[in-house]
Amino acid sequence: MPAKKPAAEPVNQIPLPTGKSKKDLGLNDNKNIPIYSIAGIDIDLFRSISKQQIKLGSNITVLSGRNGTMKTSLMGLIAHPFTSEASDAFEKPLKTMLSEVFKLSPTHDTADYNYNLILESGNGEYIREPVRIYWVGDKTNRHRVVVSGSEKGDGNLTYNTSFLNLKRLYPLVDANAKLDTNNVYALSAQEAKELKDFYETIFPSSQYSSFTGVYKAKYKTTFAPSGSDVKYDWHSISSGEDNLGAIFNRLLGFQRAFQKGQKTGNGILCIDEFESSLHPVAQIRLFNYLYSWSSRYKVQVVLSTHSLGLISDIYSKHANNMAANRVSVNFISKSLASKGNIPILHNPPYHLAYKELTLEDPQQAAEARRIKIFCEDEIAVHFAKKLISSQRILKAVDFHSTLDPQNPTPGMSYTELKPLVSTCARFPVLLDGCLVLLDADVPNAFTSKIRNKDLFLVLPDDDNIALERRIIAWIINMDNGDPFFIKFGERDKFLDSFKQSGLESLTISDIMDEKVVSISKCKAWAVSDISKFKQYITHYCSKLSKKDEFVNSFLTAVNRLNSQLGIPEI
Repeated sequence: MPAKKPAAEPVNQIPLPTGKSKKDLGLNDNKNIPIYSIAGIDIDLFRSISKQQIKLGSNITVLSGRNGTMKTSLMGLIAHPFTSEASDAFEKPLKTMLSEVFKLSPTHDTADYNYNLILESGNGEYIREPVRIYWVGDKTNRHRVVVSGSEKGDGNLTYNTSFLNLKRLYPLVDANAKLDTNNVYALSAQEAKELKDFYETIFPSSQYSSFTGVYKAKYKTTFAPSGSDVKYDWHSISSGEDNLGAIFNRLLGFQRAFQKGQKTGNGILCIDEFESSLHPVAQIRLFNYLYSWSSRYKVQVVLSTHSLGLISDIYSKHANNMAANRVSVNFISKSLASKGNIPILHNPPYHLAYKELTLEDPQQAAEARRIKIFCEDEIAVHFAKKLISSQRILKAVDFHSTLDPQNPTPGMSYTELKPLVSTCARFPVLLDGCLVLLDADVPNAFTSKIRNKDLFLVLPDDDNIALERRIIAWIINMDNGDPFFIKFGERDKFLDSFKQSGLESLTISDIMDEKVVSISKCKAWAVSDISKFKQYITHYCSKLSKKDEFVNSFLTAVNRLNSQLGIPEI
């Protein structure tokens, strides 16, 4: 049967490893625990999230959801319980204080918040480190964050972490930043080469010959294009270029901390509002760059985004990485919240992700888009519709039997389709977002020359003959007592109508042979009563063995076209 609509609930919600305490593993001091990676966090309670988990990918983790779903705060929970000596290119500590990420309210955040870090510590072992956040109102009027507890050896773990919020970076014009004219924070030749490659990869340009540091204590640490090739000075760089410089500054901090041959992990880089000031294509380029970079320097990247284009590309291009947990997508779902608890969905089906970000039912989106389907004539359109039959699929497509809506005699022969499809095989943009259904009698010599096989499907027939010829042969081949003749009239009446239309022979072997019975005579019979002929097609489709195979191929083609627009599968 054709593929069914995805279930309404996410699948494969596999829990994080439980993990053991450090004492169970014979470890005493958090500062000396070897960390190979962070598997995720297991949240007991944090604000309106209870008994939920965030699972981190070995390379990149994506947090997404609507505004007000605490994505930034959750990234803070991931990045905060660590400390390190690493610093960025401007000698500023990589470590970001929790207070720089989000503020806890003395009025509303008075409950005890508890979650557990799940750490991979080598040899297949996982450590479960509890973290408690609580309000101390009677003494210091502040929140405390306690890792493990208050015994000797407890406290922050040693691991490189950094949190970068692109949306909240101070613009250059507001930061009163200045150039590093004395090269106090100079890059090595290799680092300068990597910075140039980074910019050219994300924003391809021939103007990035050199860069200079731009900084303002506590507000701005970035790099700006400089040199004779640049058409503007550092004051005028775009916010996207500014953000790229800020990102590379953090990347460089992790790179400098990395030791060749290092077995343990090198840290976590959190980037909030990932898509800020970036063109959709630049977002995808940056994601792919970070994916490769994360493997090279053993850094897990965690990013938050609302970008449907990026999410769509991840599901389309990184499906294998998602399955292997190299890329992990976590949706904080307001639409599935129950009793005040917001669930976190790990790698949910794309149609759920789409609905979370657009508030639009995927089926309605597909119906609004409606893929154009071109057929040879109205008979082929009717045949295709009866084969498909599913209203869910038919509402998402729009059938055409002519390229000219003003044509008084709609329909195209395959010889008319031939230059169209052949041209589009060379210039596929002309049929972008469309699908051609060819009749079964189109010669293989024609279809074999079409390079892009995704542009067309062939209507099903066991012997690759035209539908009009097939229906005649099918009727003649049926026994006189078949229910078809009870419904539409006796068999002899049909034989007579065939001869009246000029068929040269009523023998099955002759009807199947174009040299004996011409297709023009078969078509003449079909159009003599087109309404009745369509009824015969409907009856024939109910008996056709290849129906399901064709429908699945058709649905696959439509979903492929929709996926190019970020629309979920039907």
